[in-house]
Amino acid sequence: MRSIVAGSLFTLFAALPSMAEEPAALGSIIREVTVYSDRARVTRVATGELPAGRPTLAFSKLPGWIDEGSVRLTLMPAAAGRITDVQVVRDYLARSGDEELRKAEKAVQAIADRIAETDDALKVLEDKRAQIEAIRFFSMEKLPKDVAVRDIDPASYGKVVDFIGSSLTLIAAQRRDILHARRELEPELTAQQRKLNELQQLRQLEQRTVIVTIEAPAAAQAELHLTYMLPGATWEPAHELRAQGHDPKAAAISSFAVVTQTTGEDWDGATLAFSTQSPVETIRIPELEGLLLGGTLVPAAVAQPKISSFSKAQVTYAEQNGLWFGANNPGGDLNDFLGNVTRQQDVQGRAASTFRKLQTRGTTAHFSGLSSPRIRSDGRPVRVPIATVELTAQGSVVAAPQVSLNAVRTLKMRNTGTQPLLPGALSLFHDGAFLGVTDVDFVAGGEEFAVFLGVADRIKLTRILDRKSSSLVRGRRTRMQVAFEITVQNLAAEPAALALSDRIPVSENKEVKVSGVNIEPDAKPDSQGLLAWNLNLAAGEKKTLRIAYTIEYPPEMLHVQREAAAPAAAGEAQVMQQIDDLEAAF
Repeated sequence: MRSIVAGSLFTLFAALPSMAEEPAALGSIIREVTVYSDRARVTRVATGELPAGRPTLAFSKLPGWIDEGSVRLTLMPAAAGRITDVQVVRDYLARSGDEELRKAEKAVQAIADRIAETDDALKVLEDKRAQIEAIRFFSMEKLPKDVAVRDIDPASYGKVVDFIGSSLTLIAAQRRDILHARRELEPELTAQQRKLNELQQLRQLEQRTVIVTIEAPAAAQAELHLTYMLPGATWEPAHELRAQGHDPKAAAISSFAVVTQTTGEDWDGATLAFSTQSPVETIRIPELEGLLLGGTLVPAAVAQPKISSFSKAQVTYAEQNGLWFGANNPGGDLNDFLGNVTRQQDVQGRAASTFRKLQTRGTTAHFSGLSSPRIRSDGRPVRVPIATVELTAQGSVVAAPQVSLNAVRTLKMRNTGTQPLLPGALSLFHDGAFLGVTDVDFVAGGEEFAVFLGVADRIKLTRILDRKSSSLVRGRRTRMQVAFEITVQNLAAEPAALALSDRIPVSENKEVKVSGVNIEPDAKPDSQGLLAWNLNLAAGEKKTLRIAYTIEYPPEMLHVQREAAAPAAAGEAQVMQQIDDLEAAF
C-alpha cells in the first residue's frame, strides 16, 4: 500500500513559513515524466533515511510555474510513516539581503566612484589648462607694449613660452591617461551593472518549495515521490517507413515522439511517457445528466468561471521562463531560447488540435518511451522512439489521370501492432534511399491503410478530350456532350499491374440531367460516380479507355452560379463548378 495525499493542499503565497526548525532540504532526481500536448507531469524522487519523529522536509528550488493544484506526495513504503501536512510555498531566487547582491551593489558603486574620480581629475586639468591659456593670452597682449616702451629680454620671454608649452603638453598627456583609465572602467561598470540588474531581477523571479511533514514511528529507509504538472512541454508523433526490394512484401514502421520542453528542468535519464489524453479534466467521478427531448427548458444557473491553478501557472511561465533560463544558463543564448519557445508553441497548437480529433473518435493513446535520452530545457526537439512494428505489405501501382498524369507506387498494409498509428509526418525509405516525407492519418489497430512509395515512372498516362465526339450546344437548355480518351502504356521491360480510377458526374440537382453514359472497357460507377479498373499490361503494351456522357442544364443556372457570392448548397455548387470546368475545355 502507498500513503498518498491527493486532496486539496494548503498553499502559502509568502516566504517560507516560520517553523521551530528549518525544513531539511531534499536531494531529488526526476525519475518519470509524462508529456501531454501542453504540459508535463513530473515525478521527483528523494531517497534516504527518514528520521523518527515529525521531520519536516523540503523539495526546494522548483520552477515558479508548477501547477500547485496538481501537487501529489507519496511515501514508500507506507509503513515508514504518515504524511500529515503538505505546503506549496512561493519563494524567490534572490532576496534583497543576499550577500551576492550586496557584493554586486558594492562593486558597481566602487567602479562608479572611480569613474567619478576621473571626472574630477579631468575638471582639475581643465581648470589648469584655462589658467595656462590665460597666461599665454596675457603674454601675447603684453609683448607689443613692452617692445614699444623698452627693450625685451629674449631669455626671460623664452622661459615664459617654454613654461606655457610644457604645461599644456603635460596637461594633454595627463588628460589622455585619465580618459584611457575611464574607458577601461566603462565596460567593467557595464558588466557589473548587468550582473546587478540580473540579481535584482532574480528578486522577482519566483521559485516553489514543497514542504512535507511526516510522522515516522522509527527511522527507516524510504522514498518520497513528488508529482506535479507544469507548462512548457509538448510532443508530436513522427514515423519512418522502411521497405526493401522491388516488390516489398513487408515494411517496418518506427514511431517517434518528437518532444520539446522549456519547463525549467532538464530531464536526464527519466522514464518517459507520451499521452494524447487531455489532462484538463479535474479529478471527479464522471456523471451523466438526463437527455430530455422536447421538454420545458429550465435555464441553468450560470456559474462564474474559475481561474484554474494551471492557468495561473501558465501566466507565471509566460512571464518568467526567459528570465529563469538566463539565470540557470549564464552562457546560453536567450534569443535562441525564445525562438525555440515560439516554435514549441506552434507544435503545441498542432498537437492539441490533432489529439482533440482523436478524442472525437472516442480514443486516446498512451506510449512509453523506448529510451531515456537527456532532454534539456532549452526547447530543442528530441526524438524518442515509442514503437516499432513489422507489417505485411502488398505493393500496387495506382493512377487517377484526371488528378495527375503520374502513376504512383503504394504499399497497402494492415496495422497489426498493439498501438494505433497517430497522425503525423511519415519519412519514407526504400532500399536505403530517402524518398521524402508524406503524412499519415490516424490508423487504429486492425485498420488498413496505404502509403506513397514513389512515382512509377515507367507507366505513361494521357487523358485528353476527344473533340470529334464532344460538343457544346447552347439553347433553352445547354447540352454538353463530352468524351475523354485515356491511354495507359507500360514502358518497362516486364509486365505491370495498375489500379486506375476516373469518374463521371453525378447530379444532385433535378435541373441537371446526366445521360448517355458510355464506359469502355465496361465498369460500374459507385454512388459517387467513381470508376475503377484493374489493368494488367504486358511489357510495352498500351491500352486505351474511354468515358463519354451527356449533361443537360439550364444556362441561367451556371450564370447564377458564377455570379453568386454564396451558393445555396454545397453539392449544387460542386456540380456547377464541374460543369464550368468542362465548358472551359471547349
